[in-house]
Amino acid sequence: MKKTILKDTKMNVNIIDVDNKTHALNYHWLEYPSLMELIINSYYTEIGECKGRGLCGTCIVEIIKGFDDQKIMEQEKHTLKVHNATKNNRLACQISLDNKINGAVFKELI
Repeated sequence: MKKTILKDTKMNVNIIDVDNKTHALNYHWLEYPSLMELIINSYYTEIGECKGRGLCGTCIVEIIKGFDDQKIMEQEKHTLKVHNATKNNRLACQISLDNKINGAVFKELI
């Protein structure tokens, strides 16, 4: 039986910043357009120079644990390739705030 996620359901994600400090961030389903926006609005960090279009690579994160891959669009693939990213890297601006990242851990790389 598939679990129904309500808009009021509080979820969380852990972000390890470039100084190795862990931030436990709470969010509601689709509260922000992307993981990058949650990071920016939860604690100041200088990411997202392209404003979430997947072009600049300033929001590259490493998937540490617990993330069910979402589909990667061609623009994101190109940007990751330009930055010599690994298969465990994603652009935070392209990760939706849904139940697939609930409980996941990501590390900021830039």
